[in-house]
Amino acid sequence: MPTTPVAAEPRPDPGTATSARRLPFPLRRPRLVLWLSVLFLVLTGALAGGASAAMKNGGFDDPASDSSQAAQLLASKFPAGQADLVLLVQDASGTVDAPQAATTGRHLLDVLKAQPGVHVVDSYFATGDAGLRSRDGHSALTTVNVSGDEDAVARTTNKLHAELARTTGPVTVRFGGVAQVTNDLTNQTDNDLAASEGIALPLTLILLFFVFRGVLAALLPLAVGVLSISGSLAVLTGLGQATSVSVFAVNLTTALGLGLSVDYSLLIVSRYREERAGGLAGPQALAATLRTAGRTVVFSGAIVAAVLSTLVVFKQYFLSSFAYAGVAVVAITVLCALLPLPAALLLVGDRIDSRAVRRRRSSGESAEAKAPQDRTWGRIAGAVMRRPLLAGVLVAGVLLVMAGPLLGAQFGVPDERALPKGAESRVVADIARGQFAADDENALTLISENWPGAATGSDLPAFAARLSEVPHVTSVTSAAGRFEHGRLVGAAGPLPGLTSGAATLLQVDNDVVAYSPDGERLVHDVRAVAVPGGHRVDVGGLAAQYVDVTASIGARLPLGIGLAALLTLVLLGLATGSVLLPVKAVLFNALGLGAVLGAMIWVFQDGHLANLLDVTPAPIAVTMPVLLLCIAYALSMDYEMFVLSRIKERYTRTGDPFLSVREGLGGSGPIITAAAAILAVSFFSTAVSGVSLAKLFGIGTGLAVILDAVVIRGVLVPAFLKVTGAAAWWAPEPMKRLSRRISGAVGEH
Repeated sequence: MPTTPVAAEPRPDPGTATSARRLPFPLRRPRLVLWLSVLFLVLTGALAGGASAAMKNGGFDDPASDSSQAAQLLASKFPAGQADLVLLVQDASGTVDAPQAATTGRHLLDVLKAQPGVHVVDSYFATGDAGLRSRDGHSALTTVNVSGDEDAVARTTNKLHAELARTTGPVTVRFGGVAQVTNDLTNQTDNDLAASEGIALPLTLILLFFVFRGVLAALLPLAVGVLSISGSLAVLTGLGQATSVSVFAVNLTTALGLGLSVDYSLLIVSRYREERAGGLAGPQALAATLRTAGRTVVFSGAIVAAVLSTLVVFKQYFLSSFAYAGVAVVAITVLCALLPLPAALLLVGDRIDSRAVRRRRSSGESAEAKAPQDRTWGRIAGAVMRRPLLAGVLVAGVLLVMAGPLLGAQFGVPDERALPKGAESRVVADIARGQFAADDENALTLISENWPGAATGSDLPAFAARLSEVPHVTSVTSAAGRFEHGRLVGAAGPLPGLTSGAATLLQVDNDVVAYSPDGERLVHDVRAVAVPGGHRVDVGGLAAQYVDVTASIGARLPLGIGLAALLTLVLLGLATGSVLLPVKAVLFNALGLGAVLGAMIWVFQDGHLANLLDVTPAPIAVTMPVLLLCIAYALSMDYEMFVLSRIKERYTRTGDPFLSVREGLGGSGPIITAAAAILAVSFFSTAVSGVSLAKLFGIGTGLAVILDAVVIRGVLVPAFLKVTGAAAWWAPEPMKRLSRRISGAVGEH
């Protein structure tokens, strides 16, 4: 396609074209900017220390779902209705009926009954129920309900654990159940975070030194990162006082704040060095840097923040918390990259290159002296563009094959299988499944808030009988009696503790694993049983929670994806002045993310490499792919802006759509690769975690970063731009004018 040459932008004269007066007003007082940054750090640091205390555990449920309503009714009407904590007493040398084990069991009951907000649901040591005694006679169960929200349950469980748990001696006491699983996940995650940071931090510092080619230059992104993280944690502290924010948002703030600080600092510093190497003095070079790289940082931050903000559409505050954290950390990082960082560059001056490590070619000429199209990534782009269809089809084919396991994906709610095999709550769950006939923890609870006369009414027995006929239901216990296979068993007449005023409770025991496809079918079958008299019945329990969480996220997912794609198309279109390039970006990133998610399913669900990574194959926790894909998509758009801004700059100057690709990728490729390597190290370090959720998120995000930086930007982008040529940059004239106007508003002249 013939191209119309575009007039080259005149090169500023080092002596007269640019001066310190062309800098943004704050940067004309760089020392003041740095002093204000120190003050900002002190003030936000004082608030940041309270971030974790203001955060909440959990946040995986939809508050409006049927199972959540059932849980609230259960807590208010039947505080001892269903167990969320299990205590396992074991006597390795004798039976639980031996004096020492029996004494331990009675002591447990005394302590539990004296604890406010704790209700004993059932105990072998109180009732002698054979279902609560293990088949080998060495173990017995006590099931407990702990009142309060997720934070209150966690605190009470920790207090009881500290007082009652013992893992040594002839008689041991271990804690299990949902409450202990949650605490074990939180504690294990905290311990793993320290271990992964112990690996990631030294490697990151080493990489920063070599990537920024000097001690002083390497310290700048760390300073930006500290400001960003401190400010973001202070924002989260305030938000935690006003709304529910997940404690895991703190981890995202740390990782994303440091990652974006490295990305933006590398972009600013490398462009500043390039402008100085071209003959511009410090203020002039910085002004030119802010007009180009600064503009890229603004647009990149806007796109990343916009994508992360789409998590707010989900009703689970575990996910919406990451929208708050993401927007805060991106906004503060962009401001720090455009104010304190340039101010530091002005004051540092030539010292930015002091003690620098210079990359040299064999001839002794510095690598930066080579023309961009002749650098490594420029040559790679040239090779791809010689056979664009072949290269593009091969890479796309490999990514599609990687995405194949998506066809067999199974999603669920995290349970004890996310923990290491030796974790306390997982040990209890394994013993309970293998040694006990009863499993009240997996029972469904059906609650009606207004069923007058349920204990004596004629419609409740018929309803309970029909429920007991549902496949996989072993029994139904109600105020009207206990039913099995449609028949009343035991004595007829009202059973105590299953009515509270006009409210009534039914417990549906079953033989399925709650978080499984069988559990999902059971919930649907139970909810399909007609309720007599038009009474409203809420179905709760672990299996119901599993169904409602997956359904809630699945219902909101199209809206989240649609918003992310729309915001990307609009913002990237304004940044590039192109119609086709934003569409290409969305499609290519979707292809890459599909490959990443397929790989994670292949490992964490199907079990390939499970022994190497020390994980137990299980359905993927439904919240993790959403979080992984959103974070990885946002970061990929970060790199998209890096490469397209350079290519557009060259195309504007030369009018050559093919040379601009080689020059743009040659100039931006090293930056993107270095930034991706540093970020990937941080994410891959979670492979040492004992929690499979953290491993999946870290390994998946690290893989996405590498695939995006190397394969998509290195192969698919140049192949696409070669095939489309100048058409890739077409847009209606009104859109181009708007793009130029916005570009000028953020610093491009």
